[in-house]
Amino acid sequence: MRGVAPSLLATVLLAAGGGVTSGLSAPWTSTIGEPLRDSSPQALELTLHLKAIGARFYGAWTCPACFKQMNLFGKQAGLDVPYVECRKPKQLPEQAEACTAAEIRAYPTWVLPDGRRKVGVQSLEALSRWSGLN
Repeated sequence: MRGVAPSLLATVLLAAGGGVTSGLSAPWTSTIGEPLRDSSPQALELTLHLKAIGARFYGAWTCPACFKQMNLFGKQAGLDVPYVECRKPKQLPEQAEACTAAEIRAYPTWVLPDGRRKVGVQSLEALSRWSGLN
């Protein structure tokens, strides 16, 4: 199975009705804490959609609400959430500059390419409707 992205593999397994085990997950690399649960098929589908349309989730590693938002996606989908870290300018200067350019004033903030925004923790259902998935 080498060469197969773990998140893609998780998506295929879930779509086929199989379970996702933590052994299939890639190491967590986000600045936000790792989600506490596995991803639902809805979370995996939404993450793929958000990435495809160019949506962005702006947050901060120090933000409890951002952790709560990421936790709604779960471990596998969380690996692919289009997240931008705003509070590590020395370690991630390009991401911090993107936050400034997007005029992010609160965390979490979701932004679509057309400029529409959602501020605060959003349910997966609300993000699906807002982003045009459902």
